Amino acid sequence: MAEQAHPLEPAIVMSSFLEIDPTVAALQQLRGLGIPDSDMTVRSSVPYSAEILGRPHAKSRLSVISLVAALAGLGAGIFFTIITPYLYIIRVGGQPIVPVPPTVLLLYEFIMLALILGTFGGFLALNHFPDSTPQHYDPKLTDGRINVLVHSPEDKKGDVVAILEAHGGEVIQDPERRRL
Repeated sequence: MAEQAHPLEPAIVMSSFLEIDPTVAALQQLRGLGIPDSDMTVRSSVPYSAEILGRPHAKSRLSVISLVAALAGLGAGIFFTIITPYLYIIRVGGQPIVPVPPTVLLLYEFIMLALILGTFGGFLALNHFPDSTPQHYDPKLTDGRINVLVHSPEDKKGDVVAILEAHGGEVIQDPERRRL
C-alpha cells in the first residue's frame, strides 16, 4: 500500500539528463516556476561549476574557519616560541633569549599546522561528514548522467514533472534512498 505524502511535506522528483544544456534550461524553467535554488540539487560524476549550471555561487564559511585556525596557530606559536622562553629564562653563550630566525620558522610551522588541521576539520564539519543518513540516489549517475533532485510543493509536482520531461529528462517519481 502506497504512503500518502503529508500535505506540508514537499514532493520529491528526480530526473536524469544526458547533456548539460537541457539540464540548464530545465533549471531555469523551474526557477521561473517559483522553485528556489535551495530546493534543487544537481549531482553529477563530472564537476560542473555553478556558473555553467546558471546557479548562484555557493557561499561557504570555510575561509573564515581557516583564518581563525591560522590565527590560533599564530597564537600557539607566539606562546611556545616567545612567551615560554621568558617564563623559564636560560641564558646560553650571550645569545638572545628569543632568537629571530628559529622563531620565525617555528611561527610559520605552527600557523601551517593549525591552518591545515582547521581547514580539514572545518571541511568535514561543514559537509556533515560522516553522514550515514540515506540520500536520494540514481545508479545511472555513475554513467556520466546529470541528476536533478527537486523538492517542490505537492501542488506544483505535475508542473515540475512536465518541465523535466519537456527538456528530455528521465523522471523518477519516487527516487530510492540509500546510504552513500
